[in-house]
Amino acid sequence: MIQPLKSLLAAIAVLVVLGENAKADDPRELKTEKGKSVVVANFIAARPDCSTIPGPQPLPALREKPQHGGVGLQIVATDVAAAGNCPARKVPSLVLFYVPSSDFVGVDAIQIEVDTGNNKTAIVAYRITVQAPESK
Repeated sequence: MIQPLKSLLAAIAVLVVLGENAKADDPRELKTEKGKSVVVANFIAARPDCSTIPGPQPLPALREKPQHGGVGLQIVATDVAAAGNCPARKVPSLVLFYVPSSDFVGVDAIQIEVDTGNNKTAIVAYRITVQAPESK
């Protein structure tokens, strides 16, 4: 399914880093191995006042589908570090991940559109390199 926790942690709060300045023509680079999924984005439902976002989360829209794999969405509990008056806690988040076709090795691409609030959206492109497994 999803790669180990290190991949998940590397993708946490991608929208915070990208903000509304994300450009579809400047793709983010991701790497994985043949047959292994990779986390594309983790949409965390935490607020600075320690609450979580109530109700349903806006779902990212897939604008460009991958040609050599699929995209999945999973709800997970994500650890959020203590900050300000907020203690460390677990909050719900949506994890978007890419799964390459079983025999695919090469470069694939996806593009997502995300609601950033206030009637604004961001389009984020990803170039995903799927490598052959390393020899052991």
